[in-house]
Amino acid sequence: MRKTHICSGIFLAAISLLFLVWIIPAQTSPPDSALDLAPKFIPSLAVTACLVLSLLLAVTAYFKREGNDDLHEEFGVEATGMGLTEFMNLGIWIGASGLAWLGTVYVGFEPAMIVFLAAALIFSGMRNYWLTAVIAITTPIILSQFAWYAFTTEMPGFWRT
Repeated sequence: MRKTHICSGIFLAAISLLFLVWIIPAQTSPPDSALDLAPKFIPSLAVTACLVLSLLLAVTAYFKREGNDDLHEEFGVEATGMGLTEFMNLGIWIGASGLAWLGTVYVGFEPAMIVFLAAALIFSGMRNYWLTAVIAITTPIILSQFAWYAFTTEMPGFWRT
């Protein structure tokens, strides 16, 4: 397990560096003016977070003592692999994601994400319906406002055309 974490961390760090040094700069264009947010900012931020976390994974695994293996249920002889339940869950999440995308395109971000987030919370086992409603309603609205005020990007919605 320790070797797996070290190798995974190093591999993910190398891939992240590849993205930061070559792929993102080569595939994004410069901003149109000095006040615009560079198109490579968000991808670079996400990949930098991945780089930091992968290095953290490798370093913590390197300094971790043997025998204290917390994450072992799907490694080694205990590995069960993908079964029918996992494939059904994967199919449900793929279908729900597709419906959320279609809802975002044809209805709008806020209403589609309210329904998707509420369904995801209930499917994941959250049974406090008041809290589910509060989270499902406020999160898309806050994200939409953040996208507008931070990036001047309007989320899709039929009422905004």
